[in-house]
This record gives sequence, structure tokens and C-alpha cells, in this order.
Amino acid sequence: MRELPAEPIFQRSALRARGWSDPAIHRALVAGRLVRIRHGWLAANADDAARKVAIAAARANVGAVLSHRSAAVMHALPIVGTRALVPELTVQPRGPGTITGAHVHRATMYADDILLIDGVPVTSVARTLIDLGRHRTTACAVAAIDHALHNELVTMVELEEILVRCWNWPRIRRAQRAVRFADARAESPLESISRLALRWLRLPPPEPQVIAIDQRGYPAGRFDFYWDEYGVGGESDGKAKYLDDPEEHDKEKQRQEYLEDHRVVFARWGWDEPWRHPQLLKSKVLNAFERGRARDRSGLARLWSVRPSEIKADGTRSGFPPRCSVSRPLTEHLGGKPDQDGR
Repeated sequence: MRELPAEPIFQRSALRARGWSDPAIHRALVAGRLVRIRHGWLAANADDAARKVAIAAARANVGAVLSHRSAAVMHALPIVGTRALVPELTVQPRGPGTITGAHVHRATMYADDILLIDGVPVTSVARTLIDLGRHRTTACAVAAIDHALHNELVTMVELEEILVRCWNWPRIRRAQRAVRFADARAESPLESISRLALRWLRLPPPEPQVIAIDQRGYPAGRFDFYWDEYGVGGESDGKAKYLDDPEEHDKEKQRQEYLEDHRVVFARWGWDEPWRHPQLLKSKVLNAFERGRARDRSGLARLWSVRPSEIKADGTRSGFPPRCSVSRPLTEHLGGKPDQDGR
């Protein structure tokens, strides 16, 4: 059996250097031993295909930088909504001309906007998030920003620096709005989308990730959302939330049952309500509010107390200073004097 290159993606020339003939390559493609990633680029399998396609596009176009949703893939940021049909690249305003098989953006890039991942230039996390805010939906941008802040991939200071730098670029107000709506306490894209839906529905704003304390003073669980006025907890129950640890789903249900025994009222929803049927989400939350009021009117005591999350909305931790990130600037990918309008 002929040897394959060790790299995740490789060109046909790399196979020929190892003794592969064109007919042998064709047979391997037909048999599924090789996968065509892009014209002239192959891989041993289709695992993580979006990442491999993005890497191939960057390697095939010198001077171009992976950006927007392709950069989000490289940074493992969640993408809510439609995924890119072709890799997204950014070039300097006076950069390369036509690039086939890619969606090309033309915008100024500074040295600290770019870093290397798997040997290819990619926009930094902060620049990627602002680009998503400018060109994608608010839901897409907020979910990605929440994830990056929560996992300390970026700081609010870094995002604000990019916003100031790009203050007069097209659609920058959309990115400003996405940053303003972001909250590092969200632990999943569904929580981010739910928070936006609750805002759009003009429901009272909940407090995210509040910790419930039982009567003995022990932590009894955590609310995705909490409305103290009504004594109501909101739970966004997305299946993907528990894919890595299915047992955690059962434990979470046990914690909720324990809190219900302590007279907490819950409103529960999945992806369908905030994404497709927001009025159903509104109905569920308002119904929970009414049940919470009925409990309080009846004189039943609340058998729990709460304390806020240790994570703050801007991503800082209680008692900890903000993290400072270090990027690897790549001035060799910046050819030419940058324009100031981002075009």
C-alpha cells in the first residue's frame, strides 16, 4: 500500500513524489481512500472537512487570510445560522485579483489582526468576531462573541480596540450592537439565542447563570436564566449541550427536580421556541411567571436563595483581573499600505 503524506491535506504533487501515479490517485479517490478537498488538494479522509477546505484555500492563495466564518471554524467558534458554502478569505484592498472557489472580502488588515493556525494565516479571534458582527446576523455574532468571552479566547477590551480601529467601516454599527448584546455568562449558543429572543419579546431581562442555594447553604444547581421577582428559573435544554457527557443530562434533571421540590418554578424550552416559534417561548415564560406569583400569593415560602455567577457579563471573573491575550503578528501577509475605510 502506497504511503500517504503526514499532513492533513496535501497536493497531488506530494503523492507523486511518493510514487503515486495519476491512475492510482484516481482509483484511491473512487474507492474513498482519498478525498478531494479542493482543485489540486486532497486528504486521507473527510473528517473536519470545513477546516481542511479552509486550509487548502489559504494555501492556494498567497496573501489571502482566512476570515469570517472560515476563521470561526479555525478558532472552533460556534456558527449559528448558515455555514459558508465556500471558504471566506480577506485580502488587502489592493491585494490579489480574482480568487476562484472562495468568497473574497477586501479590507485593511493590521499585523495584530493576523495569526498562524496550522501553518496558514487566520484573522485573530477579536477581528473574526467583529467581521462576523459586520457581515452576519446579530444571532450569529452574539453566539460567537459569548463563546469567546466565556472561554477566555478574547476580552472585551480587545473587541473594543477593533471597533475603535474600524469605527468608519461599512456595517460597523451592526458589530457594535452585537458586542453590546454579548454576555460571557452564556454557556451555549442556545442560551445566547434565547437571551436575544427574550429581549426581542420584551420580556423582563433575566439574570444568567445564577447559583441556587438550598436551606442547608449548599449549592443545589444553577439556572440558565433566573427571574427573582417571580422566583422562576429558565432552562434552555439543547441536546447538543450534553453530547460530550450524556450522564450530565440526567444529573441536570435530578438537580431541577430537587429545586422544584424546593418550590422553584421552571420554564423550559429547546431550539425550536427561540429560533422558530418565539411566541411559544413568550407563552411558556409568562405562564411560569403566573405560577410563580400564585405560589407567592398562597404564602408558600421560597425554600432556596441565590448568588450570582462568578463570571461577569464582560468575561472577567470575580476577584480576577482581565486576561491579556498575545497574538503572533504576521507582517509578511500585509503587503502594501493599508487603507483606512476597510474596503
